[in-house]
Amino acid sequence: MNFQHLRFAIAVADTASFTRAADLCCVTQPALSNAVGQLEDELGARLFDRTTRSVTTTEFGALMIDKMRGILEARLGLLTSAAEYLARDDQTVRLGLSPLVAVEFSRAVMAKAEQVGLRIILTEMNKADIAPALQARIIDFGLCPAPVTDPSLRSVTVYREPLLMVSDQDQPSRSTPLALSDCADRKVLLVPDDCGLSDTVRTLFREAQVPLAEYEGRALGYPILEKWARMGLGITLLPASQITDTSFARPIRAPDGTFSMIDFEAHWTPGQETRRSFAAMLKCLGAETTTKTAQAAPR
Repeated sequence: MNFQHLRFAIAVADTASFTRAADLCCVTQPALSNAVGQLEDELGARLFDRTTRSVTTTEFGALMIDKMRGILEARLGLLTSAAEYLARDDQTVRLGLSPLVAVEFSRAVMAKAEQVGLRIILTEMNKADIAPALQARIIDFGLCPAPVTDPSLRSVTVYREPLLMVSDQDQPSRSTPLALSDCADRKVLLVPDDCGLSDTVRTLFREAQVPLAEYEGRALGYPILEKWARMGLGITLLPASQITDTSFARPIRAPDGTFSMIDFEAHWTPGQETRRSFAAMLKCLGAETTTKTAQAAPR
């Protein structure tokens, strides 16, 4: 049991639908259903009665959902209190960083920050944890793959890089792009949903209207994805900066003729904009001055 399982169950109770709850939580419906099933097994009884037409909360489920809400509220209160107690001075910026962010980009941000007298404290965290950490003031900025669908946050694109396909085939002509449609009948290796890479891959296939055949298992890290692809278990898609041997990688061409890219965004709460260091930090991130509010996930 983890906090994500509790959030999934609450979303199902609030929407009375596994499909709408999955959309709300930005995960696939099977992933959400499996997590709720694991939670029910651990608790010892069903939280929901399911039919082909409806989902209703059981009496046991209603009691457990109320307790789950209390647990998540208590967690947020604890994190908020800790963040307030450990509040940093204006020249200290706490940056939550997705493991997908390129090391070269992080190094450049740190170098620019040092030049303007900012002290950056890095914390690696999954994309799913960045919005809650911003709201709880555990971090000041979050950097992760786009998008983060929290309307209370501000965001700006800071950089993008190519998304490459890795397989077990040495690519002597690796500069030759591969059409995304050529991946339709191949198993695609993924990591768990929390980091954001799997969402990016699913969105790429969905927008191109190309069927996605997900490999049944999950890797726990990007180096494992690359190793599994070279073992022949399937193919995988990774940002160029995360690939250790590009001789097994090829760029991907979308149906509109463009190369497939992954965008990275910086996110923050509006309260950050009152800090004297705010503009300097955006400049360190290489961000444009135009910001946007996070949009709801497409359905």
